[in-house]
Amino acid sequence: MTIRRLAAVAGCAVAVLCVAGCNGSASSGTKTPAVAEAPKTAETPKPPTPPAATKKLVLRIDCGASAPYTDRLGNVWAADQELAPGMAWGADNGMTVDREGVGITGTDIPRIYETERYSMGSYKVTVPNGRYTVRLHFAETYEGITAPGERVFSVSLGGQVVLKDLDLFKEVGALKPFVKEYKGVSVENGQAVIGFTPNIENPQICGIEVLGE
Repeated sequence: MTIRRLAAVAGCAVAVLCVAGCNGSASSGTKTPAVAEAPKTAETPKPPTPPAATKKLVLRIDCGASAPYTDRLGNVWAADQELAPGMAWGADNGMTVDREGVGITGTDIPRIYETERYSMGSYKVTVPNGRYTVRLHFAETYEGITAPGERVFSVSLGGQVVLKDLDLFKEVGALKPFVKEYKGVSVENGQAVIGFTPNIENPQICGIEVLGE
């Protein structure tokens, strides 16, 4: 009877050890399962930096002027100059005159029309190839011109005549602006050329604008 009881007690002990081992609380060799890492969020790629806008050429020339001029809109007009090696623009010969206070009417920028270059062959402007708007500013301020037909000349752009036999006195009279604008002027050889051809008296011009399109 004593032996049976001992066997029963031993069996219970074995059962207890088995249960403890199965639950893992008593086993030193059981590994704790690794915790899975959360997936990394992909970074949103940055958009490429757009290229800087190409600055369009703006050149305003106060023909005949010896100093730059800023008009009421803040536009800066460069003083005139003759073309020479290394210069980006200039006049091909000619002479200049300043008739300050001569009495120009009909414009917000009378100073531009008080100065002029005359008897030149051309103005040449080095520019990137492309298309340009060209504005030509004239005014008859010479006291020796008093009637139509006393000053007549032609103007060309890139070798093409755009103003044939221009007579400023006939067009607008004395001391008044005469402005012609030409859009889409094509330059393919890196140089914009404004040419002048005399007919009666000398060609003249008061201002030039070359604006990139």
